[in-house]
Amino acid sequence: MKRITILFLLVSLAFNAVFATGGKDKESGGGYTFKVGFAVTSTLCAAPFYIAIAKDYFGNEGLKWERINIGDGETMNLLTTGQVDGTNSLLATLIQPLANGLDVQIPLALHTGCIKVLVKPGSAIKTPADLKGKTIGAASPSASPTIIAKRYLANAGFRVEGENPDVQFIFQSAAELPLLLERGVVDAIALNDPSAQIVENDGRGVAIINTATDDYLKDEFCCVVAVRTETLKNHAEETAKFLRAIQKAAQYVQENPEESAQILAANKFVPGDPIINGQILKTYDYRASVSQALPAIQRNSGDLQKLGLLAKDVDVGALAKNTFVEVHGVPDSLYH
Repeated sequence: MKRITILFLLVSLAFNAVFATGGKDKESGGGYTFKVGFAVTSTLCAAPFYIAIAKDYFGNEGLKWERINIGDGETMNLLTTGQVDGTNSLLATLIQPLANGLDVQIPLALHTGCIKVLVKPGSAIKTPADLKGKTIGAASPSASPTIIAKRYLANAGFRVEGENPDVQFIFQSAAELPLLLERGVVDAIALNDPSAQIVENDGRGVAIINTATDDYLKDEFCCVVAVRTETLKNHAEETAKFLRAIQKAAQYVQENPEESAQILAANKFVPGDPIINGQILKTYDYRASVSQALPAIQRNSGDLQKLGLLAKDVDVGALAKNTFVEVHGVPDSLYH
């Protein structure tokens, strides 16, 4: 019995050792080859990850990889525990965890656009200025649509934090927000695409803030690729392969939005009508760039600190410098 128990413990320790490496496969030669594990949600923001799979850009780079599908709110835990090596993420949701010690870095800015604030058709609210004294429904205080809405309105002169703010936020699950808007429980809702675009196309909402087209945010890369610092340090070559494949896939999305949407639909990567999704992808700038990551981090960090969502004693310059990383072998962009 004692021998069986010891054997079980040894097997368990061996399994955990392999799992903790970030997902490594045993080679026939007896060694280990690193396999990049990445987490993705079923959203259009993750389109380059899915196109890289469908077009075998990862395979063309000679990369071993593993995809882990996740829901909202799971990313930070998976990164922190080392269950994944990288992911795509809305940058605004990363700033506070990074300031609190999340050990990841950002080597690539992925795309612009993807968030809207909508009101009911026929609403007296015609412009963002009309939101003063109104309520906005959002998924959570830390959700990117919430933070983006607050950044936009603060830039327009709104008081969005502290006592007596100019606009109130009401939090409910993203799936229920369109119904809250329809019933008049809230005056506006903040949503990601494709949900926001679906609400618009169904005639249930009109966008008054659109990060893909509004001057304040349209040139800012809102979504980035985040990679664990340990992975960058110990597996730089595999990380470079991973990032190059994402860049090639992002270029394909940029140049072929309708075809990309059809691929996403055919493989059941992303829900929704491929025609609508193709229209949405056209509004994003998918020229994945290394150099655009640093200014995006700096701007988001500075705005969040002004809002009081980032502690005053955080050195935002140092935070941005320590978070951004250039990976050898990854071009700045495939566009010049």
